[in-house]
This record gives sequence, C-alpha cells and structure tokens, in this order.
Amino acid sequence: MELFFKIYEGLKREGPGSHAMTRRAWELCGLSGKPEILELGSGSGGATIPLAQVSGGVVTATEIYRPFLDRLVERAKAAGVADRIVAAVMDMADVRAEPESFDCIWCEGAAYIMGVDKALDHWKPFLKPGGRLCFSDAVWRMDPADAPARLRDFWAEGYPAMRTAGANNRAAEAAGYTVLGDFLMDQACWDDFYDDVEQRLADVEPVYGADPDGRAVIDMTRVEIGLYREYPESWGYSFHVLRK
Repeated sequence: MELFFKIYEGLKREGPGSHAMTRRAWELCGLSGKPEILELGSGSGGATIPLAQVSGGVVTATEIYRPFLDRLVERAKAAGVADRIVAAVMDMADVRAEPESFDCIWCEGAAYIMGVDKALDHWKPFLKPGGRLCFSDAVWRMDPADAPARLRDFWAEGYPAMRTAGANNRAAEAAGYTVLGDFLMDQACWDDFYDDVEQRLADVEPVYGADPDGRAVIDMTRVEIGLYREYPESWGYSFHVLRK
C-alpha cells in the first residue's frame, strides 16, 4: 500500500473529482452554520480545501499516509483555510471520536477500501442525529452482466464489490439512512484525473518500474485508464448524500 501511495504522491487529487463536484454535494447536504465535519481518506486535500471553503465549518481531515497530510496542510495555508482544518493520522476503519460528534462525515473515493456497506454501518454512530454522510464511489452505469468481458474481468479483480448507484442507495436505506440525492461526476473529472496520473506514471516509472510491485501498480493503472477511455459510458463515480 505504501508503494501505491508513493506512486500517487504529487497528484492534484488521488481520485476523480473537482471543486465543483464537492460544492454540488455540499449543497445537497443542506447544512448551515458552522458544521463539524469529519473527512475520511482525505489524501492531500483535493476535497478538503473546497469543503472548508463552501461549508464555513471546521474539517477534521484524516488519512493514514502522513506525507499526504503534510501536503494537505501546505495547501490549506496557501488557500487561507488552515485555521478551519485539523489534520490527523487516522484509519477510517478505526475512527477515534466520541459518538455523535459530527454534523457531517465526508469521504471522496475511499469508502471502497473498507467496503461501502461496512462504512455505512461503522461511521453512522459518529454522526449527530440528522447528520449527513457524503461519499463518492466507483459504480457501474449499466448492468454489469451486459458490460464488455474485458471490463468485467478487470473490475472483478480491482473492485469486485462495485455495483450501481441505485444499489448503493438501496444499501444506504437498508442501513437506516435517508438518501438526499446522488449524481454522477462529469467527464471532465476523469479527464483531468487521468491526464494527471499519466504524467505521474511517466515520472515514476524509471524509479519504480523495475520493482515487481511498482510495475504491477503502473501497469494496472494504465489498463484502467485505457478501459475508461474505451468504455466511458459503462462505469463512473457516483456521489451519494445521506441523512442519518
């Protein structure tokens, strides 16, 4: 995992997204005042900064990889929101907080690490009554049975639990949440992310390409990029906004 992180250091974001998508999801939350927000899997702050800007609240940004947090703090200072961001090393599967501490829990592109269903259950106790859970996740945009075989095979290995946005919403309702809304991230999010990743892969290949694990990450990522560009209507990222 650390090798994966090292390869992904220096990206603007560690997954697809944009300031506009973060803002759109926040608007669906319908929260006002100065909310207490817990961000899980913050990476280097690609979502943290706009979240602090649009929410007016305090964001506790957590991540297991310290170099990402160090960069997050630098970016927060440059954006003038460092006084409303607390950075902490923490595993999303081991949240260290009092029950009902947060108005909102935010997780862009990382819930899959522990599994969406587990995340829905594990994070819920830390939300205040009526609190919001916002997460983005890779989803099928079609019945996976109808997807091209190459695509099915890739995701059967890369993210076997991937499902449709509707299935995520049904799981959220089964876990006791109310779905306030969901939307697919736009094409520009993917283009910007993959352009950034391709440049990063070219930079790190001379360093990590001879390492078997590094080679595997580089090759797998290039296959993913190629599949998305070939089948952009088959899968994407869905943002889900829920109320406890």
